[in-house]
Amino acid sequence: MTGWDEEAMARLRAAARRGDGAGGLAALGDRPLGPVLQYAGDVLVAALTEGRPAGEQARRVLAELRERDLPGDAELADEVAAALGTPRTGEPLTPLPVDLGALAAALDDDEPHLLDLHRGDVLPAVDLADDPAFDMAGPAYDPDRWLLIQPGQPACDSTEEARRAHARHWLAAQGHRPAPRTL
Repeated sequence: MTGWDEEAMARLRAAARRGDGAGGLAALGDRPLGPVLQYAGDVLVAALTEGRPAGEQARRVLAELRERDLPGDAELADEVAAALGTPRTGEPLTPLPVDLGALAAALDDDEPHLLDLHRGDVLPAVDLADDPAFDMAGPAYDPDRWLLIQPGQPACDSTEEARRAHARHWLAAQGHRPAPRTL
């Protein structure tokens, strides 16, 4: 990725994970946005929410997302458009503090996982299956708390960008959108 070395990507990932608009703008700098549209959209939404001057970059990302049109791009474009003050085209989604990278890995895996709808954690279902207090068919399983991630739903492309978009698309189909994760 021209202009995006590992250090720059790490700063951008961290800013997106925290919902840090200022840090995200610093990480974006004057680098090309095309290779990192999913991260760029997230940090630009955060920057606009913080009241930072990011409108020009956000409009560029919005146009590029709409042109590229990977699964997940439309959902992020809707968030960027809303942050710019444009009405949403889709239904509002419930924010969930989930790591899209962890969700993408779970979608790609051969084993089922569970998404904790309260905390945003992605856990292998086998880890909970061994817990006698947790039985997906029993009274301890709360569908308002857990969402099953079926195995083997790989993204059409293996790039980090495509996997992140795929995870966002899957999450939106469940009625949620990613929100920053905080401790």
